Amino acid sequence: MLVLLYAWMSKGASKMFDHEELFGGVWSGAFTALCFSCGYFAYDQWDMLDNHLYNTQMPSILVHHILLLVCFTLALYRHVTINYLILTLVCE
Repeated sequence: MLVLLYAWMSKGASKMFDHEELFGGVWSGAFTALCFSCGYFAYDQWDMLDNHLYNTQMPSILVHHILLLVCFTLALYRHVTINYLILTLVCE
């Protein structure tokens, strides 16, 4: 609650939810971290398929990894929302 109050007092009501730092530039090391994460997701996907480490009835973890791999790779290729994706990795 205090964070919202501080944002409202410092930026005003119209700009309190603007977060240009997530979309504006690229944090140092963010590109490298995202590349490393893409490699991890690709390796983990291959490892699960090769060693049959997933539930064949409901392969949700495989779908999760392939979606992340596609989204992250496209973001790296297009140089968009790199900082936002780093934040999602921290949350995951």
